[in-house]
Amino acid sequence: MPWRQLQDPGNPENRNAGNGGDLGKHTVYLTVLDYLLAHAPWSTELRVRECHAGRGMYRVPRRPLLECLYNPIGADVGIMLHDVQRASQSALTVWPARLAALRWYSGSAVVNAWRLGCDQAGCHRLEVYELAPETRNVLRAVFAAPGLQLPRLDVRILPEPEDQRDFDGEKHIENNVSTWNSQDLVLLDPFAMWRQDQDQPRRNRYRRIIERLIARGQESPLLMLFWTWGRAFPVADGDLDGTNTPVGNGYQELRGLLHQANRHFLRVTWRWGLQFAMWVLVPESHLPALFAALQRHCDDIRDHLQQRGCGGRLANPNIEVVVD
Repeated sequence: MPWRQLQDPGNPENRNAGNGGDLGKHTVYLTVLDYLLAHAPWSTELRVRECHAGRGMYRVPRRPLLECLYNPIGADVGIMLHDVQRASQSALTVWPARLAALRWYSGSAVVNAWRLGCDQAGCHRLEVYELAPETRNVLRAVFAAPGLQLPRLDVRILPEPEDQRDFDGEKHIENNVSTWNSQDLVLLDPFAMWRQDQDQPRRNRYRRIIERLIARGQESPLLMLFWTWGRAFPVADGDLDGTNTPVGNGYQELRGLLHQANRHFLRVTWRWGLQFAMWVLVPESHLPALFAALQRHCDDIRDHLQQRGCGGRLANPNIEVVVD
């Protein structure tokens, strides 16, 4: 069945796709991929392993931020996320002819695939993990579309073969991260699970993942970890600045674990309606140049949205990038 006809009503991200978190997160993803693909050894082969990959393409309600992002419809503008959305949606024949007709948003799996697959220098892999089989069914149909047949990209959607059962991508990462190396980039997007008592087992799993990364030393896989607190702004501020009472293996404990191992990372924070943060863990020697690239592209998308009329919707428009 064509991907546009497939439904996964149980997917919680269907209602969030294309919001301010996605626009920031996907800008960071694309910036990091763009940087890595320009540097050895990743220019030859980069293996992206994305957990919580979603359905690939999302039907979205009318979103003012997307109208500003997609403007102008008829041309590339040098804003990475705008141009990749335009290219990937055009390849799938859903890019609108006018702003009022926008209906779709390319999610992280498609955004990352497009950037990897359009690289002309190397041959790369995108391996994606998604819990729910009905969401994976949509994802498989999207990647079967002719427009996403990217010859220099090996796309794998686990489990192989499909068994129509839940697939725990976090468990797969926990079990395998010790066998991967610095040409593997792990993307973790676990939603809000950073202080609730019922999520303690998952936080413990994140500690084990980070401990196994640390144990690999400079050969460890790269990591991007997405944090969200929703509208719990005082809680977010307390986690970020260390003034909250810590919870077991929460934000500050995982941060301290990396610092104790003398591992520093780039931290990206923004509050476009909700509170978000990202960690980008790469080899220490690449932090300064990647810092500059992230700051530039984050500033660019902020300025683009403001210039096209969304300034009033960004109560806190800045995206802060720091070395932590």
